[in-house]
Amino acid sequence: MAANQGDTRVLDFLRTCWRHIRHLRWVQMLLLGLILLLGFGVTGAFYDNYRDSVDAEKRNVRSSLERTTQLLSERIGQSVLLNNRSSIEQRLRLLETMPTIGVVVVANHQGDVLVRARKQDQTLVFADPTGPQSASGDTGFSGRFPALGYTSSIPFGTRTVGSITLRTDAPHVQASTDARFRQFLLESFVMWCVLGIFGGYLFIQTRFENRLRRQLHVDPVTGELSRFGFNERFRDRDRFLHQALLLVDLYDMKAINAGHGLAIGDRILQIVARTLRATLGPRAAVARLDGDDFAIMIPATQWASVQQIGHAVTTALHAVRFDEIEELEKIKVCGGAVIVGPEDSLSQRLSEADLALKHAKQRDWGRIVCADAEFIAHSQSTGAFVTDLRIRQGLKTHEFEYHIQPIVNVGTGETLGYESLIRWNCEGEMRPPAIFLDRFREVMKDDEYYAYVVAMRRALTQQAARSGVGFLTFNIGLEDLNNLQDPDQFAYDFGADCPNGPEVIIEVTERGLPRHFGDDLTGLKTAWEELRSRHTTLALDDFGALESNLYRLRELDIEYVKIDKTLITAVIDDPKSRAIVRSIGMLCEALDIHVVAEGIETETLSQTVLSLGIPIQQGFLLGRPQPPAHYFGGGN
Repeated sequence: MAANQGDTRVLDFLRTCWRHIRHLRWVQMLLLGLILLLGFGVTGAFYDNYRDSVDAEKRNVRSSLERTTQLLSERIGQSVLLNNRSSIEQRLRLLETMPTIGVVVVANHQGDVLVRARKQDQTLVFADPTGPQSASGDTGFSGRFPALGYTSSIPFGTRTVGSITLRTDAPHVQASTDARFRQFLLESFVMWCVLGIFGGYLFIQTRFENRLRRQLHVDPVTGELSRFGFNERFRDRDRFLHQALLLVDLYDMKAINAGHGLAIGDRILQIVARTLRATLGPRAAVARLDGDDFAIMIPATQWASVQQIGHAVTTALHAVRFDEIEELEKIKVCGGAVIVGPEDSLSQRLSEADLALKHAKQRDWGRIVCADAEFIAHSQSTGAFVTDLRIRQGLKTHEFEYHIQPIVNVGTGETLGYESLIRWNCEGEMRPPAIFLDRFREVMKDDEYYAYVVAMRRALTQQAARSGVGFLTFNIGLEDLNNLQDPDQFAYDFGADCPNGPEVIIEVTERGLPRHFGDDLTGLKTAWEELRSRHTTLALDDFGALESNLYRLRELDIEYVKIDKTLITAVIDDPKSRAIVRSIGMLCEALDIHVVAEGIETETLSQTVLSLGIPIQQGFLLGRPQPPAHYFGGGN
């Protein structure tokens, strides 16, 4: 019974080890294999060393027996012939210095034992020699190691007068062999203990890693994949099929958690995960990315299939009812979908699906928006995929540059100055500011990258100074203007300190004034008074847009007003717009403010605006934005 229990324990131990081994990763399996290989290899080397030492001991004992027996037989020949026992005993004392010899027997040629001795405590003790010789009388080796004997004849002259037999001290020789075997066991035990400690650490680490990886891979609320697990499972170069990627967002989960508690919110998430799993089947991978966002990955190659999957998902989720929340009749969802190929970047496709999801949130809750080629092209045209990192790279590689557009007095034909407009030459394509300007301004808040912009401004100002330009205008964000408190630094940043340089005009758009300052312009007035110099003036851009306010003309020390393009282009067909533009011109003339009409694209529009009393104009008719060399090449 006890034996059966022992066998059961061994089997359980082996099963446990195998279960842990199966969960090892390939690197850990390789390490375990190397450990076992090293262990058996070193053990084999220790055993070979032990066997070599035993074989050497055997050879030494045999050689010692043979040499000693032959040596003694040559020395005691005469004493044996004369039966002189005392002389024989005296010569046999030599054996006391040889620990491997245990018994000696000397006999005459008739076979009678003359001397018999046994070693005790390294001393020969001679016994009664009577009785026949125990050996057969044949010369040579007899017995088996370690109880080995050797018999040699005793010559005297040409006669054989007797024989001598030496036998090993078997316990002494065996003890030496056992000591070597114990050393082999000890060395192997120590080595396996060290390897066992390392292997045990590997098992413990594997168990901990498996538990940690499960916690990281599995969402604790829904039991589906987590964001980490989703990214690990579908990481780049590990996908081999075209699959549909759907991002699904649940409507107003924050309000549900706040109003009904996290337990109810978790219950809803669990029901949604089960519904998705039941609707899509085992081929689909469902992941809860964050909060109320779910990701679905399922094989698909056609947009029609993606649309069917999206419809099935929304239909199934809309049909779910929640008994715990009376006022929640059904759940609202929306989503974005893309097709992910084996060679595609998962992060890029996630960005596209997320953009489609945002589009659905803003315009059409209740359906899945497909981020197809048309959707992506439209999003790219609006700068949806421009990132801060890409703009930083562009600044470092000098992809950004200033173009300039002339501002002309059409009454006299004189070019008064130029407006500087930032452009992005990205991958051989000149991108307009609408695509990147918001991200560009965010990047400029970093001093390292703001220095690149300052260098571009100063280079443009110096080039304009060499060409005798009257003024240059720069657009600036109001938050940047409010943060600049050092007039000298401000002048340097815009190149206003350039000797014999153009007048620098800072254009402040009206579209941002209410958001940053409201009706109180004290902060802006204070900032401008501290920054203004004889080389810098203030212009109010986009005047006449939705946020225009005549109060600002009175409170701010403005020298230029640029009428918004939407108001200028309407003067041809709209009498009210013509009246407004004429009134703005007369008002600014009375306030000693120069007026610039933006958006002049046709000769008819230019002449109409001129007839309204506004000769200073800017637009494609008078010159498109071009690199500075286009206008400065031959002078002003």
